[in-house]
Amino acid sequence: MSPADMIGLLNNDLTNEYQHFHFYLNAAIRVQSLHRPQIRAFLLAEAAGEMLHIQEFGDLIVGLGGVPTTKVNGFRSDFTNPKAILEYALQIEEEVVSNYVVRKQQAQKIGGIMGARIEIFIDQQIQNSGGDADNIRSMLMGIN
Repeated sequence: MSPADMIGLLNNDLTNEYQHFHFYLNAAIRVQSLHRPQIRAFLLAEAAGEMLHIQEFGDLIVGLGGVPTTKVNGFRSDFTNPKAILEYALQIEEEVVSNYVVRKQQAQKIGGIMGARIEIFIDQQIQNSGGDADNIRSMLMGIN
């Protein structure tokens, strides 16, 4: 795999981060329930976290000599029910963790400093998104 190929894959990951940001922000605006203030605060915090991921991916891509994409993958924006919002959030977080596991393996194949740098970065993303998925899973346990 060439560095250019890896930059392309990282840009695909960046489109997912944009997707997550837009989803969490939209869900925070639209959520309806008795516990709206708490769920809204959670969703806004997740949106802020996704904004940080966008910055981190962009910085990595630029540092590797690429140009960060501005493309956003589509997302479901029709949710108002907290359980449906959290179930979708869990789905997208689990998908991105799976993508990052593959990306880590690809980075290992590049080797050298570039591969090691990407691998460490992706490890952090796996931990972060995996922690988000765990948190959402716990939240879902308390919702009927």
